[in-house]
Amino acid sequence: MKILVIDDEKSIRLSLKIGLEKLGIKVITAETGEEGLKMLSLENPEMVILDIKLPGIDGIEVLKHMKRIKPSCIIIMITYLSEVKLAVKAIKMGAYDYFTKPFSISDIQNSIEKTKEYIKMKNQLESINPYGKMVLIGNSQGIKKITEIVIEIGRTEHDTCILLEGESGTGKEVIARLIHDKKSDGKKVFMAINCAAIPKTLQESELFGHEKGAFSEAKNMKQGLIERANGGILFLDEIADMDIELQAKMLRVLQEKKFRRIGGLKEIEFNATIVAATNKDLQEEIKYGNFRQDLYYRLNIIPIHIPSLRQRREDIPLLINYFMNEYNEKLNKSVYSISGEAVQMLQKYDWPGNVRELKNIVERIMFFKQGNEIQLEDLPKEILFAAPSQYEAMEHSNLEMVEAETIYKSLITNKWNISKTANELGIARLTLRRKIKKYSLK
Repeated sequence: MKILVIDDEKSIRLSLKIGLEKLGIKVITAETGEEGLKMLSLENPEMVILDIKLPGIDGIEVLKHMKRIKPSCIIIMITYLSEVKLAVKAIKMGAYDYFTKPFSISDIQNSIEKTKEYIKMKNQLESINPYGKMVLIGNSQGIKKITEIVIEIGRTEHDTCILLEGESGTGKEVIARLIHDKKSDGKKVFMAINCAAIPKTLQESELFGHEKGAFSEAKNMKQGLIERANGGILFLDEIADMDIELQAKMLRVLQEKKFRRIGGLKEIEFNATIVAATNKDLQEEIKYGNFRQDLYYRLNIIPIHIPSLRQRREDIPLLINYFMNEYNEKLNKSVYSISGEAVQMLQKYDWPGNVRELKNIVERIMFFKQGNEIQLEDLPKEILFAAPSQYEAMEHSNLEMVEAETIYKSLITNKWNISKTANELGIARLTLRRKIKKYSLK
């Protein structure tokens, strides 16, 4: 196991290094947040012990960058008692634990042992649904068209460039991995980089690698993702956020099929399928000088536009069932159905976070669900009380008038008995009360 310690106090760095190395743990240290971020990229530690108060960028900012660069990294914060509020904030941002100064080495050691168990459990949980064989869920025309394109890509050994465009959360990485599965039966290497998650100063090193001594922190030679992806697939996620100068170097790689590591003189041959993805309008980015037009044309050989979830609402029931089955296994649940009313409500919601948001909502519901069927009242309030889109408001205005009149007549017939009325209409009591309030029925 490798741990990165970031603290401006030399005594703390030294004591942690000595104490943890006795456990057989490799320890690397950094004095500032900026140095720590470089070491995260260069050394790839499994865990970081991070001080909140640092010269330059503070620990909270370092945490934020680290969770973007390497979301799986376990981070333990250390701070003084007077700064506990910041430590709690850090926990909410994704830190695993925190300690207050002064602390004992045994406390840190115990936390590390617990963390090892957590990592083991997390890996077991994720192995239930590994990235192995990816699938596209849906019967909409947009999804069928994408599936056809991916199958065609998989039929040839020719390496080309594919550009995936779509809103955040639509499933760009799923499609990239599906291309990988179809093109090589999953046997070729798949390397991915999220350009938005890595500081622009570190992007070149991540992509091209570096020679030993290329810069002060380069203690050893490092292969970049381009070199590691050779012969396979390189996924450039959020390509619009790639540094503008790096874009020129990337264009040269695609045109000449060669590259050099940072500080290197040797030209290395490169051949791979490039899958680039973005949630931005690249034509607009070109207009404002943020993206190179020549790189856009080079990447856009096979364009694939991924529709938003609100553009394929008919796929929502299929996606719900898929995620329910996934979380039944992961959470050891037995939830195998969802009421029609709940499905309708989920189909009416506009899903700004797209499929990723739907998956997160299903996970949240499943986590707390005790019964066997998801009901309307199980849906979170942001779904139940979301304002309908302008399109839906126009489409359903007449239907709502009919619904209000039907409910009102049933209430009168049943002398405003909520239970009897709900039973007669075939809806939940909570739903009836909500509709009474919605239509201002008295």
